[in-house]
Amino acid sequence: AVVSTQSTGFGGQFEVKPDQMQALNPIFILALIPVFESVVYPLMKKVGLPTSPTFRIILGMTITACSFVICGFLQIAMEGKVSSWNDAHPGDNFTIDNFPKNEQIHILTQIPMIFVITCGEILTSITVLEFAYSYAPPSMKSVCQSLSLLTTAVGNLVVIIFSKVTDKPTYLFFMWAAIVLLAAVLQGFICKKIQGPLDEYRLKELEGKNDGVELKEKDSAV
Repeated sequence: AVVSTQSTGFGGQFEVKPDQMQALNPIFILALIPVFESVVYPLMKKVGLPTSPTFRIILGMTITACSFVICGFLQIAMEGKVSSWNDAHPGDNFTIDNFPKNEQIHILTQIPMIFVITCGEILTSITVLEFAYSYAPPSMKSVCQSLSLLTTAVGNLVVIIFSKVTDKPTYLFFMWAAIVLLAAVLQGFICKKIQGPLDEYRLKELEGKNDGVELKEKDSAV
């Protein structure tokens, strides 16, 4: 949002507004989910990369961190353009907020950043929901999915708190990248600890279902 409001949306006879750029995220999600299911995941298997939920979540978080890095460099480019303008025009003292629109970096330069963060979101958010649903017992599926969605609210609270650390967007973008990478490492350790017990529970659950099916078949035969 910060980068959007500090970029120009002019292009020919139309203007792209910052709020309109945010609509690209759901559009990309709807377009890319089939691509991931039919192309990306099969390709990962073909080249020998794991497609387990743990790997996909950690990969998604890493890609999300990359989107913050892209955003940080875009912010640096914008600030550098303002600084160069002021150096070349000693009478001017523009800031990034009041820099002339026709001299600003175009707002469409954010498309790669939005695309990257969408890929990270597909790998992370959708996999987490799938993971919570597939491993939870039947009586806890709704609760586990609700707790999974609750993390979004907690994340928004964390954003509010950490955004007070500095008023410089560039620092914030790189700080978020570091936080997401740290969270990915922690997620990896947590998943490593719980994956074994979860797989054992799921195997027992499947064996119990198979035993139940066999008993029903025997009863029907009698």
